[in-house]
Amino acid sequence: MNTFNEQFEKYLGMQKELFAPAQAISGVMMETFERLARHNYVVLGDYVNYAVQQAKLPAEVESVNDLFGRHVESSRSFGEKMVQRAQEYVEIVRNEQTKAEEIMAANEPVAKKAVKKAA
Repeated sequence: MNTFNEQFEKYLGMQKELFAPAQAISGVMMETFERLARHNYVVLGDYVNYAVQQAKLPAEVESVNDLFGRHVESSRSFGEKMVQRAQEYVEIVRNEQTKAEEIMAANEPVAKKAVKKAA
């Protein structure tokens, strides 16, 4: 018969085994949060640059046609940059999702084994 201490140690071991996947996923979640937050910072910088550029245009041109042309070019360039940034968001999420799936696949046998032990 097992003593209380042995049973408690066994219980703690099972908890540690079952918690390992959650701990690994938590690390991926924090990494994802950091990457997305830093990317948001870059995107906001792009918006500020675009807004400042747009605000300065009227003082830098001599004709309405030139103003209109530079607004159009600046807006087109900004739009292309935002499309690129959106693709970067998709890539960040795709990479982090792959990491999470790999962790879950690697830890699935551990979870099944722990559940069998408990039964």
